[in-house]
Amino acid sequence: MPSGLALYTLEGLILKSAGKLMKDNLSWLLVSPEALRRGWLGWTLSGAVARTGGLEVVWAGLVDEPAGRAGLLVFRGEDAVAKLSAAVGSVRAAGSLAAMLGEGMLSAAEPGADVVANLQRFAVSQSDALSLPVGTGAQRSLVLVKPDNFDFPGTRAGAVIDVFARTGLVPVALKVHHMSVAQGMDFYGPVLDALTERFGPEKGRDHWENIVEFMAGSRPSAVPENEHTRPGTRKILALVFEGPDAIGKIRTVLGPTDPAKAPPGTIRKEFGTSIMINAAHASDAPENASREIGIVRVEDNSLKRFVESAAVAA
Repeated sequence: MPSGLALYTLEGLILKSAGKLMKDNLSWLLVSPEALRRGWLGWTLSGAVARTGGLEVVWAGLVDEPAGRAGLLVFRGEDAVAKLSAAVGSVRAAGSLAAMLGEGMLSAAEPGADVVANLQRFAVSQSDALSLPVGTGAQRSLVLVKPDNFDFPGTRAGAVIDVFARTGLVPVALKVHHMSVAQGMDFYGPVLDALTERFGPEKGRDHWENIVEFMAGSRPSAVPENEHTRPGTRKILALVFEGPDAIGKIRTVLGPTDPAKAPPGTIRKEFGTSIMINAAHASDAPENASREIGIVRVEDNSLKRFVESAAVAA
């Protein structure tokens, strides 16, 4: 588990050790529009992590390609470019991601590539779908792949997304997020009243602070108020899905809050361990989706800003 905020600063992304430049430690993987439409984003994330020995995904978003909206995943780790390039491989390399998905479904930075320059080009075409009105007859749902999926390097986060893909819905926004204490308090504010009513003011507040701590990394009462807005130390992957009955479809594959009561095959049954540590969150109504998307600020995910900061430091 990350030990502090510094691990998630741009400096932490750019330098793994003294004197080693960002372009040697970061790489990217592009999930083609067709692969995204087919629901292969989660599978690709899992495959990339498994085949690279646990590279860490540090930025995620969508970019507009000529063929449509594509998924962009940025990874960090030792020899990231070489490892990720080998993992993607070619359609002729048995066991590679490209061989399993087919020609043109995935691409990655090649050894010797200028990763900063590559990302600068992608930044020009970063998707801004959330600024558009919701389609007629459609809904938006916010999904949070919770921090328990990132406690250890592994394939869980991708596997959770893979289950959401069974709905046939395609994400219109994607973001690696570190929830601040303030965001956690706002996001789970409605839960406090219910917990207080059930357990009383003191125990209810304690349960609520446990939830915020799980999502943000710190308890509200243990952090000075002037530090509440700092990005938290726990990683979350936020996705926004859009389509007909998106709320209902997503909630069906998610399952009930209590994993013990969730049907087999649902995310919370397969990956959850308790009412709080239950793998993922999904909006339960269109108005709540709008509220939650605003709190998490899914739209505030500028690849251009990330690249500019990285290029200066490098």
